[in-house]
Amino acid sequence: MEEVLVIPDCSPQLKPVVGQKFQSLDFAFAFYDVYARAVGFDTRKQGMRKAADGVTTWYSVVCNREGSKRSNDVNARSGFTIKRRRLSKRCGCKASISFKFFSGAVILGYIIQEFKEVHNNYMVESEHQQFMTLNRKLEDVHHKFILDCSKANICPTLTFKMVLDDMAKKKELSDAFTYHYEVNDANQYCMIFTPFTGKDNHGKPVTFAAGLVCNEKTGAFGWLFKYFVECMGVAPKMIVTDQDLGMRSGIQEVLVGTRHRWCMWHIMHKLASKVPGRLLRDEDFKKEFNAYVWSDLLEPDEFEEEWNGVIERYELEDVD
Repeated sequence: MEEVLVIPDCSPQLKPVVGQKFQSLDFAFAFYDVYARAVGFDTRKQGMRKAADGVTTWYSVVCNREGSKRSNDVNARSGFTIKRRRLSKRCGCKASISFKFFSGAVILGYIIQEFKEVHNNYMVESEHQQFMTLNRKLEDVHHKFILDCSKANICPTLTFKMVLDDMAKKKELSDAFTYHYEVNDANQYCMIFTPFTGKDNHGKPVTFAAGLVCNEKTGAFGWLFKYFVECMGVAPKMIVTDQDLGMRSGIQEVLVGTRHRWCMWHIMHKLASKVPGRLLRDEDFKKEFNAYVWSDLLEPDEFEEEWNGVIERYELEDVD
């Protein structure tokens, strides 16, 4: 049998790219399904890995024609092998995609780790695509994704113009609404969403500004903070972030009078990866750690003295 190598043809907007990020696995699956539906093949979820806390750290999706034909089935009750004349279209196709969990400075999600686009079989012709499994079952997330992101092959340039037009209309309706943007010659995918969230007078969280930056470097965050202050009219008295070096440098350069503190959730989340496992089960260590880290009564010098004592007592000098 002659070997076939097929690279599906589709618009660049639909084609997966290694490094592309998604806010959840559902959106990652939906994106690949949209691509598969457009070029003419069905998909099947193949394998996954989970961490101890239950978070899915890796997931693989393959072409539905992956694997080989199986002609014999074993009856679960009798244990006898039963030969069934069952049609199978599996032909060992290697086309696949894998998604890996990532934790960025401001967002969590999944990133395309590997994308194999070459099939060893022909795609389903357009007149027969209505019978594909993907087109017979559409979940809510697929409907939303298709409606929002994959309608009529809208190119990135036109999409960006639509966003700017919408911003301009909002500005006309409200003088309090402000926006800024800068672009270069290259279209940028998977930009980093950076919300500014504070508390209202009732102690409830409220997001009052947001931005999109192309990377997590000092220049990008500096630009963001500069226009944030311009939009708000005043710099915040305090800002809480994770331990991102680019963000910290941007704050030091632009938000000069702002008190910068690290997010306690991120600090506690990293504890398990920074200290030996024996200490995670040591009640005395946990009590001391919490007493010093969570205290708002210690002055900086007092904290440093107590913290150095913890490091010496529990032999943590070599821990970064």
